[in-house]
Amino acid sequence: MIAWCTYCSAAKREDPGLLPALERYLDRRIHDLAARATVAGMSFLILSGEYGLLRPDEPIPWYDHLLRADEVEALAARMAGQLEALGVTELVHHTVEAAIDPLIIPYRDAITLACASAGVTLRVDEIAPIDS
Repeated sequence: MIAWCTYCSAAKREDPGLLPALERYLDRRIHDLAARATVAGMSFLILSGEYGLLRPDEPIPWYDHLLRADEVEALAARMAGQLEALGVTELVHHTVEAAIDPLIIPYRDAITLACASAGVTLRVDEIAPIDS
């Protein structure tokens, strides 16, 4: 299966308890890409620095975690297992350029390593930043 993904955002609903990932994240980039994936008939995943790859309907609590370089290998190993469990054979990662937002570098590194480990084809689609 081919899946589209993008990285999570710091902007989140702070409701207590669990919310579906797509409802938890407030960033317009995530919601716009989820809608585009639906129209295109593609599966959609959100790359979380805390949880790895999330389906839009996967319930998650509020959290505040920015992925660090020293966490990349462990998260990539977790994501490789998630890719295999989901049956992903190709992943299209929608991301801004690292020069625009250097904070995405660990996310880019983790998804690259996870796909290589799982034998998943990775395509990168560089997108323009969207104002949230």
